[in-house]
Amino acid sequence: MTSRTGLPLLFALLLASWPVRADAQSQKSVSITPVQSLSFGLLVPGIRGTVRITDVSRRAVVALAGKGPVDITLVLPSSLDSPTGERIPLQFSTGDAAFLNADGSTISTLDPLQANRVTLRNDRTILFVLGGTAVTATTTRPGQYTARVTLLVNQPGT
Repeated sequence: MTSRTGLPLLFALLLASWPVRADAQSQKSVSITPVQSLSFGLLVPGIRGTVRITDVSRRAVVALAGKGPVDITLVLPSSLDSPTGERIPLQFSTGDAAFLNADGSTISTLDPLQANRVTLRNDRTILFVLGGTAVTATTTRPGQYTARVTLLVNQPGT
């Protein structure tokens, strides 16, 4: 036999979590489309591997479209990691990120360590690009190394 003392609380929780439309919310929206991952390629022990934002084949690219101001914040990894636990330190600095027009012309270079704002106009697409530096040691072993970069997008007022 099941106790019914928790049913009113469960019902209240279900009602509180039910999605509803709030009239005060903005109708703004942003489209985010990953286009290309950041790729350092073959890393040689003891030599820095740098990907510049102008390197069209290795930089990360994310397409953004919509209207209005958008704040972009990155959660950047401190290293590339192998499945066996080995690490290659990563460095990101001012100029390792940029907003570009769809034709490739630069809107502005950015500091990926800070929140950055761009204003999207008339549903045009702009590109967010990211580079960086992998710092190998003389003892770095060859292998598959990966890391995850998280892109946080916020529209003020939504």
